[in-house]
Parts: sequence; C-alpha cells; structure tokens
Amino acid sequence: MDNNRQNTDGVPDAEKQKKPKHGEERQNSKRKKLPQWLVWGSIVLLMSFGLTVVFSFLTELVIDENSSAALCVTVLLVLLALNIFCDMLANAIISCKPECFHAMASNKIRGAKRAVTFCRNASRLGSVFADVIGDICGIVSGAAGAALATIIALTGSDTLKLIAAITVSAVIGALTVGGKAFLKHFAIKYNRQIVFAFAKFTTFFKKEKK
Repeated sequence: MDNNRQNTDGVPDAEKQKKPKHGEERQNSKRKKLPQWLVWGSIVLLMSFGLTVVFSFLTELVIDENSSAALCVTVLLVLLALNIFCDMLANAIISCKPECFHAMASNKIRGAKRAVTFCRNASRLGSVFADVIGDICGIVSGAAGAALATIIALTGSDTLKLIAAITVSAVIGALTVGGKAFLKHFAIKYNRQIVFAFAKFTTFFKKEKK
C-alpha cells in the first residue's frame, strides 16, 4: 500500500507522524526554560550575598576595637541614610506610572526614557532598593551599632554595657522606622520628581539608548 495515502480527514499519514514530533520539540524547549520567579529569586540571592559581603567588609575596615565613637556614629548615620533613601526611592518608583514621562521622552529630554524603564520594572527595582539594599543596610547598621555600644561601655560595668546596647539598638530602630515613615508620604506625593531626578542622575554613569 502507498505510505502517503490520505485518511478520511484528507491529511497524509507522513504529515501526521511529523506533527507530534514538532509539538514534542516545542514542549521540550518550554520545559528547559526556567520560570521567571526562580531566575529572579536566584539573582536576588546572589546580589544580596555579594552586597552583604561588600558592606560588611567596608564596615569592618572602618570600625575596629580602636575606633572612636564619633567614627562609629558617622558610619551608622551613613548606613541609616542609605537605608531610608532606598526605601523612599522604592516607594516612588512603585507608585509612579510610566505615562508620566511619555511626553518628555518623545521630546528627548535626558532621563525621561530611563524613568519610563524604571516605572515598567517597578516591582523588581522596588525589591532591589527596599528589600536587598535596605535590609542589608539594616543588618550592617546593627553590627555597627553593637560595635558602638561596646566602645561606649568599654570601661564600664556589665549593667552599663547592657544599657548601652539597648539604647543604641532602640535609637537605630527608631531612626530607621521613623525616617521611612516620614519620607513615605513625600515619596508617593512627589514620586514623579524623585524618579525623574534619579533617572537623570543615572545617565551620568550610563547613557540612554537613542
């Protein structure tokens, strides 16, 4: 019998045998692709590990047993400011819409296209700034605060050490949470100005695509 004879539906047997193979290849290619949540989670994991190592290393270089209390306070203030700023920036990007910058981008205003890109990737950028950088600053500032408490109570009694540790931790927590609460209102109210200013600032390091 002829192998290419048609069935009742008018399709040759040879073509019917090829179609499942093609479909199986497409299914196999889809199975090989990793889900986006897994890829992004792995990126965040590696980024968090790397940044934590860098921040901790720099803090350990600056603060040691012979460091002064003023130096420890300065490092703490820098970490707290970075933590609060990143949280404000994350809230501004998440609450801002890309339509706000379409007209500016069409007029080729510097930073507008970058701002549109930020808004379209708001969830990822918000996670990087608020969760990754913000949480790392919180962890490292806690370690710096412990070093400051040790320096303050270096020559004191155990009671003084306990009071110093509790006081420093309370001040760090209050400044962090309070600063984020104060700036969250401004981040949402002036989200367009904040996002555009940050996008324009990044163009000094990497130019926008034309």
